[in-house]
Amino acid sequence: MKSRVGLLALPALPLIALFCASVIWVVFVSFSSSDPRSLYQFPLTSSNYWSVFTTPFAYRSVVRSIYLGITSTIVCIVIGYLVAFHISRNEKKKDTIVSVILAVYMVSFIVKIFALSIILAPAGPLNEMMKGAGLITSPIIFMGTELAIVIGLVYTALPITILVLLSQFEQIPHYYRDAAACFGANRWQRLYHVHLPLSMPGILTCIVFTLPPSIAAFEVPMLLGRGRINMISTQIYQSSSGLSGANWPLAASLSVILLMISGGIILTIQYWLARRKVV
Repeated sequence: MKSRVGLLALPALPLIALFCASVIWVVFVSFSSSDPRSLYQFPLTSSNYWSVFTTPFAYRSVVRSIYLGITSTIVCIVIGYLVAFHISRNEKKKDTIVSVILAVYMVSFIVKIFALSIILAPAGPLNEMMKGAGLITSPIIFMGTELAIVIGLVYTALPITILVLLSQFEQIPHYYRDAAACFGANRWQRLYHVHLPLSMPGILTCIVFTLPPSIAAFEVPMLLGRGRINMISTQIYQSSSGLSGANWPLAASLSVILLMISGGIILTIQYWLARRKVV
């Protein structure tokens, strides 16, 4: 049995080796000295990591990425939870709704973000609808704000969040809800005391699927933030592209920090689930 597992794992070895080699190279560059004319330079130093937390623009990009990632993840899980809960109770239209969600999820990421930028534009449908309803008198500027980035992150992560939570709800026996109703629990009490604790593994799985990608998002802050809202990914791009003087070691340091944040989130949730024998 072990030999069969080993044979099945062989095709993944080149990918694993490439990933490990890439990470090792990035870590090496992050400890090199800064030189705009070359990728790296000796001697090795740890000052690049200190500069991340002492340079205002780099430090703010890290804090903003974590803040926007957590905010969008919370909003996404709240909306996804309510939508998935409603879908799980609608047996007749469940397949149709899931098919629509899958269709939205399969659309190209860039296409979805570009379409959202049209919707949020000053002369876009959203502003026109609000003006027609008398809610506003002048267009609201969404583009280039943190609000636009949060909307974009939620918009792109919501389909997978709904599908994961819906899958979790399918594993909760219906008689739990009926038993709670027999003891006088109303709809919201059943949701809070029955569904929420039993769906916690699904919520944590959604955090794994949404929080690290949201922190590392690049297309959303570039297209919806118009380059004005710096996150870790955009700061890496600017530091390595020469827009403000190429600084490959700083970009590598930010990449390592981003990898540590994402890996830390995943390992912490995996450890929590394993301790409770959920996985």
